[in-house]
Amino acid sequence: MLKNDVRSSAIRIASRLIIKIAKQIADTGCRSGKMKLVDGFSDGAEIEFDRSLEKYTEQPELGILDNLVSYVRHQEKIAFVMMFDHSYSMKGMKIILAAITAAAIAQHFKKDYGILAFSNQVTVLKDIDSSTGPETVLQRLFSLELTGDTDVSLVLKTGLEHLSGYQDKRGLILTDGAWNRGEDPLPAASRFDKLNVIGFPPAKNEKIRQLAVQGDGNFSFVKDETEIACAILDCLN
Repeated sequence: MLKNDVRSSAIRIASRLIIKIAKQIADTGCRSGKMKLVDGFSDGAEIEFDRSLEKYTEQPELGILDNLVSYVRHQEKIAFVMMFDHSYSMKGMKIILAAITAAAIAQHFKKDYGILAFSNQVTVLKDIDSSTGPETVLQRLFSLELTGDTDVSLVLKTGLEHLSGYQDKRGLILTDGAWNRGEDPLPAASRFDKLNVIGFPPAKNEKIRQLAVQGDGNFSFVKDETEIACAILDCLN
């Protein structure tokens, strides 16, 4: 509806506001890894006193240092893919909420994250290994035409392909409707280590919840803009 130059300015201003909101939502600290018990001690490790004492009583001749056992943080190779519905019904405030979510994902993960848009086909807004910034992602998002049916299975399989080189495969899908195109998506959902779901009206709550159940993830049903921050934080935990 807007002229091209006015539309570009409007998107630029909206993107700045969205990124500001996203920064307030996302935890931008370091991602934690699993703790692993190892022999010895190194900088940043945590000594496991009970196990160290047990080893010392078994082999006191080795001395204290050689009997130390400690916990070190093992950083897994984690990647995250956000998949959002851009079928025709995702218009108005729902596409703004999707944009806020995309910006929050970018602020939280910094790298190793991808963003896919889907209807009855999939559009890549950001590859997992690309350095595309959140401003560019939002420009691409707002340039999408809202059209088509909803093929959830297709986007889940595409997301898994993008995550194939990573140990821990995590995803988030946003949709306002159940799948009405393609295969049953539940088998693909179960292949994620964690698949979170954010649903918007008029989606049937119980049907799309099945995706999160199969994907061992969190489910949130967002009725208005006041609920999006908590839904995003649930997905990042």
